[in-house]
Amino acid sequence: MDDASLRADEEEFHSAYRVFLDAVRMLASSVAEQCESMGDFKVAWELKDDVKGGRYLVGRGYLNAEQEAWLSALAGALDAVPAQVLPSRGGRELNMAAMSHPSWIPLRVIASHVLEALSPFTSENSKYLGL
Repeated sequence: MDDASLRADEEEFHSAYRVFLDAVRMLASSVAEQCESMGDFKVAWELKDDVKGGRYLVGRGYLNAEQEAWLSALAGALDAVPAQVLPSRGGRELNMAAMSHPSWIPLRVIASHVLEALSPFTSENSKYLGL
């Protein structure tokens, strides 16, 4: 890869990482915070999809093996969320019920561990993005 391609790859990675990080932070938060922050619209669906996107950050050379293992574990664990708790419409009550399903409980715990494991790279990411 030439220098321009390497810079573009790094920029794309950092941007994608930030989207993933925001989704993991949201996943680690309370049900009420999740639903409120996401406007009570397809919260479970969107969170599952955004967090699973983290699997595309693996193998790119920016994260260490432990961090990649945590990302992969979280992405795989999301498969335990049943399709019936992924509402395709909005509404506070519907989304609160979906995010209160027991399948989300261990995912919130894993998300907290992922945030901790990613903390060193998150600092680098913030510096890179000027945050």
